[in-house]
Amino acid sequence: MSLDSWNQVAGVVSGVLALVGGVAAVRRHQRGRAERGWWTALRPLWQHQHAERMLHPHRFGRGPVRPLAQVYVPRRAVPRLDPAGGEVDVARLLTGTGHVLLLGELGSGKSALVRQACTDSARRWLAGRGRLRRTGAGPVVLSLPAAALVDQALPAALRAAYREVCPGLDVTRPPARGRVWLVCVDGVDAVTDPDDRGRVLNRLADAARTGGPETTGPRPWRVLVTTRQLAGTELAVLRDYQAHHLVPFTDADVALLASRWFPTGGTAAAFLRWLRDQRIDEPVRNPLTATIAALVWDNEWAGSIPGTGPAALLEGFVAALLAGGRATLEAVAGRLRATPGGEPLAAWLTTHQPELVEVAAIAARDGHDPVDAAVAWSARHAPGPPAGIEPDWAGQVRAVLLATGLFREPRADERSGSGDPAALLPAGAGLLDYLAAGPLADDWREDRWIAAMTTTGDRGLGLYALTRVATAPDFLQRMAAQGPAGAVSAGYALAAGQPVADAVRAEVLAALLTHWSAHPTTTDPGTDPDADPARECLSLLITLAAVRSTRELLRRIGTDPQRPRVVREAAALFFAVRQQTAGRVRPGADVAG
Repeated sequence: MSLDSWNQVAGVVSGVLALVGGVAAVRRHQRGRAERGWWTALRPLWQHQHAERMLHPHRFGRGPVRPLAQVYVPRRAVPRLDPAGGEVDVARLLTGTGHVLLLGELGSGKSALVRQACTDSARRWLAGRGRLRRTGAGPVVLSLPAAALVDQALPAALRAAYREVCPGLDVTRPPARGRVWLVCVDGVDAVTDPDDRGRVLNRLADAARTGGPETTGPRPWRVLVTTRQLAGTELAVLRDYQAHHLVPFTDADVALLASRWFPTGGTAAAFLRWLRDQRIDEPVRNPLTATIAALVWDNEWAGSIPGTGPAALLEGFVAALLAGGRATLEAVAGRLRATPGGEPLAAWLTTHQPELVEVAAIAARDGHDPVDAAVAWSARHAPGPPAGIEPDWAGQVRAVLLATGLFREPRADERSGSGDPAALLPAGAGLLDYLAAGPLADDWREDRWIAAMTTTGDRGLGLYALTRVATAPDFLQRMAAQGPAGAVSAGYALAAGQPVADAVRAEVLAALLTHWSAHPTTTDPGTDPDADPARECLSLLITLAAVRSTRELLRRIGTDPQRPRVVREAAALFFAVRQQTAGRVRPGADVAG
């Protein structure tokens, strides 16, 4: 073949290669545009989540609290049935496979964890600008309050929740090629009505087993559920979830929080010394208590704390918040004094601020408008009809509540639910329970306390009432001796971190073992959960055994010759049952014990 012929062939080949390359480039460009078009559609969601990182639900004292993203301490968890297997970073659970159930007691940081997961997801996806290779591994994270699932399934609830932030959100399709949604459903325990909570749990179970009626093919989502420990076998329906317990803060975690919260190392060190002096270095292993302690120190309220210990910390903190709202309170009172006939009402208001806030807290906790409740209560107890003296009485009450920092205005994405979209929201669920526990603490009776502790929706009241009354050091031991309900109540108090001596802890554990040993066969899923409380005792034992020191104490109980034989045998059986169950059940089937 001549040189000219070779040149012609080479030209043809080059042209074909150029054409193929051009077609491939066009296809890559079109595919990239499609992916970036999807990214553009979801960008408002991520921008909203990213903006949330600079907010904090609490605005106390001298100004806003440091943003959660700046002070957040990464969390760890342990498998419910195999805590000795070691801790795992929660970040790995978020990016792993399967559905996850995270159990944590009052103030353990469940909601903060969900908010931080959304923040991290938004930052990663915004930085990737629609290019999956730049985004790294991980899902698109969404959050949803569990109450949103009472009346609708997961896809519909998400569409409603994000209607204003990201119209047209469709979780029945994967967010991107090879990626899934991670839906964080927060606060199952906050659904106080048992029937409603049962509907929520059934919807979560359905979401894990199938994609639901709106989805064809594999599920495009993973679900992470957060809740406090529920009573009985409520969580048994979540058999397809991997159950984990959040691990309390360690000394290193508290030190990390201090270093991120306070501007200098000297201030952080002084804060840590103050924790030891106040005898709250152990309670601050609870993230909510640690946050409250940091707020107290940051606002220079430490001098006003009435004594030492966690109860004094909470009492002083709430008192400081109420005092911080006095300026607004006095302004409202001055307005009333300037109104004919308003002097008695002004005097009443200035002396009844704590009761007004308590009534509002109880209403908000029960899902009602706190302003409406406070207005109705004042109409019954204030001198003269307040609305007849001050036409905008509801507005004045609203201002008084907001000034304490215990309530806040709803954000735009929180106005789409049922009820009054402008109703005030609590700044923190834990503080709400503390305030709402006032009536139980003021009219303290042990039988009422046990009733609260054995009712899922009221357990927070029981826990905080316990911190607000003076009880003997052996109180939980005495409660554990009052039958199964007393033992369960004492067990929940231990699970929530109630500080007690090892001797008291051992007696509570022994009582739980005793009541479980009466019917140990209730580990059979077919057993009627209402037949006896044994299953709840076992569930609590599994929860408490997530802590190494409790496992060691249970082993000592099992070998203590001073213990009754039935208790020693129950301790040995407990470890055998837990190990056997861990090896034969599907992930999550253990959650109710």
